[in-house]
Amino acid sequence: MIKLYYEEPYLKETEATITAIEGNRVFFDKSIFYPEGGGQPGDIGTFGIYRIIDTQKAGEESAHIFNDTEGLKVGQKGVLKLDWEHRYAFMKRHSAQHLLSSVFFKTLGTGTLAVHLGDEYVTIELDRKDIEEKELLRVEGIANFLVRQSLKIEQKDLLRSEAEALHMRRSIKVSDEVVKVVFIACQDAVACGGVHLSNTNEIGEISFYDVEHIRGHVRTIWLIDSQAEKMRRENLSIVKELSTLLSAPREEIIDALKARLDEADGLKHSMRTLYSSMARKEALLISDDYSIHFTDLPLDEFRSVLSSENKRRDVLILRDGEKKEFLYIGDEGHFTELKKILSLKGGGRNGIYQGSFLEDCKAIAALAKGVIDGFKG
Repeated sequence: MIKLYYEEPYLKETEATITAIEGNRVFFDKSIFYPEGGGQPGDIGTFGIYRIIDTQKAGEESAHIFNDTEGLKVGQKGVLKLDWEHRYAFMKRHSAQHLLSSVFFKTLGTGTLAVHLGDEYVTIELDRKDIEEKELLRVEGIANFLVRQSLKIEQKDLLRSEAEALHMRRSIKVSDEVVKVVFIACQDAVACGGVHLSNTNEIGEISFYDVEHIRGHVRTIWLIDSQAEKMRRENLSIVKELSTLLSAPREEIIDALKARLDEADGLKHSMRTLYSSMARKEALLISDDYSIHFTDLPLDEFRSVLSSENKRRDVLILRDGEKKEFLYIGDEGHFTELKKILSLKGGGRNGIYQGSFLEDCKAIAALAKGVIDGFKG
């Protein structure tokens, strides 16, 4: 098979002939569809009216995965057409990953262990346990500078001995005698069988997004081109809205937000104190050991009040708000019976049981009264 995706990586369509069909896997005499490998997904597109949903390696061939092969036959000619938006996006992400890995290596002396090119993010796992944000922002700045320098990117087939003589930042992973090496001008050279851009300026924009830890190493997460632009615009919109909501200049919104949060914490503390006081007073209205009580207060405020009064048993408190909730203080066996009859959802232990219900609050109370009256007997 002629691998046109290497010879002409920007070719969007070509005529090809089917050489074999194995289930939904179709093979051609030549192809512009890159098969999944090196962290880059397989290409998708069409062959005439048929959809190609993936491309996978099959030895030295490329297996084009069709959603339906009915009507296809060996020897049939047609036009292979790439989903160019999909392919070009991953060419950008793959080329950006090479650039970032080279900057990590040259600037921080840090090697790349693994990469993944996703629909939204590019991840680069580094040979480090941790990394500081200022280092990542430095790498981001240098990488974007190199993007703007319009550095040439090219892929060359070299003899293994020639490739090894380059002393590349990463060892050669394949055992082939002829090795594909990707060069970014004087910045980087690495063995790679993927599909790349021809110039760094096509990458567009590189933005650091996040970092996480995996397998004892740090994995960095990046946004490329349109995804980076989207995040930048969204962040600007968020900052503008926060500035308006907080009535503060953009450079002061963090301090303004902290002040509001401190104020909210103070109000929460005051509300908890008030609720606790109201719950103690409301608990005095529960006169019997066997009672049903309605409240608008948070049920947690009654837990300590009622459970500390050992004389008070079999008390069911109902709260009919946006969420219907119950609190039961009493005998475990009695609660089991109540839960079964009333279809209560929840549980607990040591005489305190809490949860929710779906029925009308008054209907639950009426049913509960009959059960609790039976406890009295």
